[in-house]
Amino acid sequence: MKVEIVKSVCKEAEKLPKPYRNMVDEQIEILENAKTLYDVSNIFKIQGTNEPYYRLKFGAYRLMMYYNEKTNCLKILSLTHRKDTYKKQNLPWR
Repeated sequence: MKVEIVKSVCKEAEKLPKPYRNMVDEQIEILENAKTLYDVSNIFKIQGTNEPYYRLKFGAYRLMMYYNEKTNCLKILSLTHRKDTYKKQNLPWR
């Protein structure tokens, strides 16, 4: 599957402690190697929106993503700590 990453996600990942940076890299690699989004086990659709927004949980952090089924492309929109994930105002579903 094709994975696009927003620049701000890269900047946020650089600020994380090393173990979490490694986890982010592992999760992105898993996403790239998956044939479709539904092959990855710990992804859930965001409730309360008709758009295809998803979250990937790992440790205390979340990756928020938009999935285009037609092109099989996943765009990673944000990387946040679990306590701040749904408070962030610049996410499209808020």
